[in-house]
Amino acid sequence: METPSGRRLSPQEAREALAQLAEDEDAVRYPPIPRWFFLVGAAVVAGVALAQMLPPRTAGLVVLPLVVVMGLLAHRYWFNADGVSGASVKLGDMAGYLTVVLGTFAVGWLVEATTDAWWIWIPCAAVTATAVLVTGQRYVREFGHAR
Repeated sequence: METPSGRRLSPQEAREALAQLAEDEDAVRYPPIPRWFFLVGAAVVAGVALAQMLPPRTAGLVVLPLVVVMGLLAHRYWFNADGVSGASVKLGDMAGYLTVVLGTFAVGWLVEATTDAWWIWIPCAAVTATAVLVTGQRYVREFGHAR
């Protein structure tokens, strides 16, 4: 890599420049998010899980507003946070979280469909909410939080 003056960077300078670029990418990809965002997210996924115990029509009336509220919050505080234009996420960074949350819902639907055990949604709500809270705690520890 050459500098505008034509001087080649030393290996140490190149490493430092690459480290700074990685930090800059993370700052855009993962902006600081308020701590309460993850509490709301945990409540939303728990609410979606618990709504599965309701009659299908009623469940839809409960789930839709929850998803809309979380989508609006994600849009405001993550994808378009102050100083960030269109944050993105690496799928690999979300794989564990998505596996736990979607896997928990899949297990819940499978257990209820095969055993009629409606109560399965209570532990599913606890597992999904915990996944959001743990992910949020790790996110804040690594990327900071907004005030």
